[in-house]
Amino acid sequence: MYRPMPPNNPLEKWQANLGATGWRAASGTRIRCRSTHAPSRATHARRGLTLVELLIAMSLMVVVAAAMGTLANGVQQSYDYCQGRSEATQHARVVLDRIASNVRDATANDQFPGVLVVAEDDGGWRFPDTLVIWHPSGTPADPDGLPRYNELLIYSPHPTVPNRLVEIVPPSSDTRVVPATSDTTQWHTQIASIKSSSGSKITTLTNLVRSCPVTDNSSNDIRGAVRFEVRLRPSADEWEDYQNNSLSWDELAWVQGICGSNTGLRQVWLRTELQLLPGDNAVASDLDNQAIAFFGSAALYYEMHR
Repeated sequence: MYRPMPPNNPLEKWQANLGATGWRAASGTRIRCRSTHAPSRATHARRGLTLVELLIAMSLMVVVAAAMGTLANGVQQSYDYCQGRSEATQHARVVLDRIASNVRDATANDQFPGVLVVAEDDGGWRFPDTLVIWHPSGTPADPDGLPRYNELLIYSPHPTVPNRLVEIVPPSSDTRVVPATSDTTQWHTQIASIKSSSGSKITTLTNLVRSCPVTDNSSNDIRGAVRFEVRLRPSADEWEDYQNNSLSWDELAWVQGICGSNTGLRQVWLRTELQLLPGDNAVASDLDNQAIAFFGSAALYYEMHR
């Protein structure tokens, strides 16, 4: 068999190698070399948003903004609600603690039980919203008798601004003796005079008291939602019956039924109710604001003698 001899000419060797890789080089033709880089593709320009796409995007932004606004408004309302209730609770705690502390330190005897509620009738309703405490700054002028007016502390809504609960100290120069606890007419007159006196010292304890008009009242008076209640053991009626010999000493309602042969321990129990409105406007027209009721109590004990 005939076998061609390998080329000795370098050009012939190069042509033979090209033929082995699929590239034939004929005489008079150009040889193309393979490139290692792929041909570049044509770059297309980016097109803009259509009107429909723009409207959809704007609608989505409006929905997101409305949702964020609603969320922010809810957070603000929640904060105001919590802040208002916290403030009302703090006011109530200060008021109730102050009243309870003064009740426990009050002076009392057989003629005056240390604490007295002066109630007023208005429009067919009874309003026990004035509390009187025998609380002298020093030694009382007559520890075994009735107090003097300048030894009293008075708690009630302000006579002209009923959403303010105030503490009133009568003028120091008023050394008159108070009437008996049974003389309600005189007490009403004198307490009203002290409240309106320019010489009285008035301290505001809270300005959040719920105030509302009195129904069935032609004058449409506005009153603060404050209530005081005092209970005595033995009660005033029982003590009067004892003095009139209608009850014996042992029949009186002593605390826990314990009494001595000549002395007994009397209990004076005070219950206080306040209705406070969270916020700055504690008036009846604020229908969206719900009042919060707070309750407090205090007790005073002193000896009564046979």
